[in-house]
Amino acid sequence: MRETVGRPGFSTSAVADDGRTVLAVFGEVDVATAPRLRDELFQHLRAGPVVLDLAGLDFLDSSGVRVLSHALRACHDEGLELRVRPRLTDAVRQILEMTGMLAVLPMEDRP
Repeated sequence: MRETVGRPGFSTSAVADDGRTVLAVFGEVDVATAPRLRDELFQHLRAGPVVLDLAGLDFLDSSGVRVLSHALRACHDEGLELRVRPRLTDAVRQILEMTGMLAVLPMEDRP
């Protein structure tokens, strides 16, 4: 399965991989695009394990961090499974570090 959804400056691509969905995010996640990320992420999380690939993400603001925080809470509360690939742009890594989110995101340990 491969599905791509987008708008200028933001898109996602979902690919089935070994019993899980790899959801790649591209462009910018801000107040305008965070709801789309939230909807996409939760749709896939409720269907099964998700690996979030943020390597193509150029910008992430507090709206995007909030989406990740809510996803982590839902994983804990509802028994959902989320992993994040460790390859991040410097800009995304910086906002995740500044907010403390980098320390709590469940990083994928396999290639």
